[in-house]
Amino acid sequence: MATVTNWIEHLSAEEVQGAIYPGVGSEGILVILGFIIWIGWHVLAARQESEKLSELARRRPGANDWKNNVTDG
Repeated sequence: MATVTNWIEHLSAEEVQGAIYPGVGSEGILVILGFIIWIGWHVLAARQESEKLSELARRRPGANDWKNNVTDG
């Protein structure tokens, strides 16, 4: 295995120049993809919460209905 004694010379060599890690240049695409996933997550979460709240509103629970779920203990 070859060892590197001078990083400046190594990184400026023709076979290495510019490519010091895989995926160079794809950062912008990854940021856009992450943003799309983040927005999609919020849309799905809002949709699910709206469905739960509308179901609860259809049942019209009274002020004391929570007492039915409390166990005697």
